[in-house]
Amino acid sequence: MAQDSKQLAKLQKKSVEITIEDDTYFLRYDLNALVELEEAYENIEEALNFEENPKGAIGKLRKVLYVGLKANHPDISERDVGALFTVENLPEFQEAIAKAMDAAMPEDDAKNVKTPKDHQQPKKKS
Repeated sequence: MAQDSKQLAKLQKKSVEITIEDDTYFLRYDLNALVELEEAYENIEEALNFEENPKGAIGKLRKVLYVGLKANHPDISERDVGALFTVENLPEFQEAIAKAMDAAMPEDDAKNVKTPKDHQQPKKKS
C-alpha cells in the first residue's frame, strides 16, 4: 500500500489540478489514457475536437476528462465525472485538458499538438 501511495503522489506532481467546490482532482494523460482516447475516437485530435464538430461534444468532453482522471482516481467512473463537471465551467475544463495534454507530450511535440482551444479544421482549397 505504501508503494501505491508513493506512486500516486508521483503521478499527481505531473498532473494538472482541478478544484471543484472543495474537492481537488488531478488530470493526467499518460500512455494508457491516450490509447483509450484513440480507441474511442479515430485519433487524439478527433477526441479533442469539441468546437468544430459539436455532435457528441459533451460526451467527448466527459470521456476526455474521465480518461485523464483515471490514473490518479482509479475508482472514478464516467458517470461520476459527468456528475462532477458542469457546462458552466466548460472553458476552465478545456484549459485544464489543454495543459494536461501539453504536459503529456515531449517538449518539442507539445508545440505541435492542437488543443481544444486552438484546434481548427484545415480549410479546403477551392
